[in-house]
Amino acid sequence: MIGHGSLHWAEQYVGSGLAALLIATEPMFILVLGWMAGQQKISLLSALGLGLGVVGVAMLTGAELTVKGSSLWALLAILLGSLSWSLGVVISPRLKLPSDALGRTALPTLCGALMLLIAAGVTGEFQQTHWSSITLRSIFGLGYLITFGSVIAFTAYTWLLQRVPPALVATHTYANPVVAVLLGWFLAHEPLSMRVVLASLAILGAIVLIRRGERAAALKPEEAVASVDEIHATKECA
Repeated sequence: MIGHGSLHWAEQYVGSGLAALLIATEPMFILVLGWMAGQQKISLLSALGLGLGVVGVAMLTGAELTVKGSSLWALLAILLGSLSWSLGVVISPRLKLPSDALGRTALPTLCGALMLLIAAGVTGEFQQTHWSSITLRSIFGLGYLITFGSVIAFTAYTWLLQRVPPALVATHTYANPVVAVLLGWFLAHEPLSMRVVLASLAILGAIVLIRRGERAAALKPEEAVASVDEIHATKECA
């Protein structure tokens, strides 16, 4: 409810470019919260990758930041949503959730939808909605988002969380703007400037650095165990 609800509320007052940049703090929150919980180690490569990713998103969305005035409360709401989502990602491995990806997707989706509907009812949004203005195109758009944006994408997200480090999964907040720009260039003939190309390279480089940092952090404990075994074997031979 907080992770998505605060973002959608804030985008009434904040441009989408600035919102994308603020949501890109999610991997940082996950890395820090995971480190505080003892689940994550922050390597130098991971830290460099996180910083490079934020720079890339800033380059990509920088031109839009001055287009629309921004409210301080809206900015704080987006950061709160990013922090809330990150906290959920960190604590989810400790919760008794369904083992299959579809079940793990359905549980938070249904619970979040119920809470959002209750919040919408309490704040009077249903009375303010002009139901007659909803077109068939809007209904198809909603159906597309439900199918691809929620069922498929969120299921893939939860499946990945079971198999790779959370900080790596969260790098989708870096990749999403790149995908949007490329689709805009390919489908809508939007201009593809050098700034966009450099920003995209920075974002892809960030994902590579974070991936290598995660691998390095995972190998160190294994190397330490191997060293201890070698010491014990040497003592036994002696």
